[in-house]
Amino acid sequence: METVQTLVTSESIAKFAPAFLQAQKTIEFAKKESRNDHFKNSYADLSSVVDAVKPALNEAGIAYIQAPVPSDDGKLHMTTRLLHESGEWMEGTLVMPLPKQDPQGYGSAMTYARRYALAAITGLYQDDDDGNLGSGVNGRNDKQSGGNRSINKQSAANPEDPADMATIEQMNSAASVPDLVAIMNGLTKDQKAAVNATFNQRMKELKKAA
Repeated sequence: METVQTLVTSESIAKFAPAFLQAQKTIEFAKKESRNDHFKNSYADLSSVVDAVKPALNEAGIAYIQAPVPSDDGKLHMTTRLLHESGEWMEGTLVMPLPKQDPQGYGSAMTYARRYALAAITGLYQDDDDGNLGSGVNGRNDKQSGGNRSINKQSAANPEDPADMATIEQMNSAASVPDLVAIMNGLTKDQKAAVNATFNQRMKELKKAA
């Protein structure tokens, strides 16, 4: 599933550039306060990303605005604009596939897109294990992985793909077995393969809680 982000600026960024540089000097890591059960790792959620960048941006005279852009291609278009008090600006638009064409799927994708896009445009390092997991480095060698090999082969979810991650977050928030099955049934064959481990794990949890 392809994710694309474009970047544009106002005609001049003579005042924006030094202000943005000043903001980046004080931006620190986003705290890992949420848990991704699929990859067994912690990650910085949207509120953590906002907490990490907003004070620094505002102190430098920069505000940020995020809003979905209407489109007819069946994808989510999320625009993030950094607006300096001088009126100069920089913005990026993230385009990503929707995990499911319904309000719940759109909402999950929008939350992930906002986090992904805001971190990207500000240069924020989210201090999580997503990059390592995406490159096959998870802190354990093959011998240590042992029985987890079959799960890793079965699941091809890409932690750098907002669509995969939005689907995983949506599954983890499913309140019942029918809700979980409905999410799975709305996916393509490739999407199902990518999140199958999450589906099975959440199914066990829901059945146990019933």
